[in-house]
Amino acid sequence: MSRLELGLLIGRLFTGYWFLSAALIKIFGRNYLFSDALRGPLNVFLTGPAPEWYKAFLSGVVIPNLRLFAWLDVAGELGVGVGLLLGLWTRVSCLVALFLVLNYLSAKGFPNPQAGLDKVFVVLILILYLGHAGRVLGVDGWRANRAAGG
Repeated sequence: MSRLELGLLIGRLFTGYWFLSAALIKIFGRNYLFSDALRGPLNVFLTGPAPEWYKAFLSGVVIPNLRLFAWLDVAGELGVGVGLLLGLWTRVSCLVALFLVLNYLSAKGFPNPQAGLDKVFVVLILILYLGHAGRVLGVDGWRANRAAGG
C-alpha cells in the first residue's frame, strides 16, 4: 500500500466515523428525530452570520418542515458514514457528504470561526472523491477488481 493509498484510507475512515457518530448521537442520544430539538440550532443560525438567502431557506422551508429535515439529516449522515467506512459507493457518499457539509457551512456562515471544521471537511471530501478512496481496502475496490477479472 502506498502512502497516498494509506492517506486516502485514513481520511475515508475518519470521515466515515465522524458522520456515523454524528448520526448515532442524533438517533440515540438527543431524541432528535421525534422532537423539535433541531429548532434551537436553527434559531441560532438565523441570528448568526449566515447569508440572507440561506436564512430565508431555513425560515421558509426547513423550520416549517422541521421533523422531515431532521430525518433527512440523520439519513444522510448515516448513509455517508456507513458508505465511507465500508468503501461502498464512496463517490456517491462523498457527494452527499459534500452537500451536507456545504449546508452546515452555509448555516454557520463562511466567515464564522465555528465553521472551520466544515471548511476542512470540504477539502477532505473532495480529496476522497477525486482519489477514488473506496478502492483502497473498500467494497468499491473489491468490486472493481472482480469486474476486471482479478
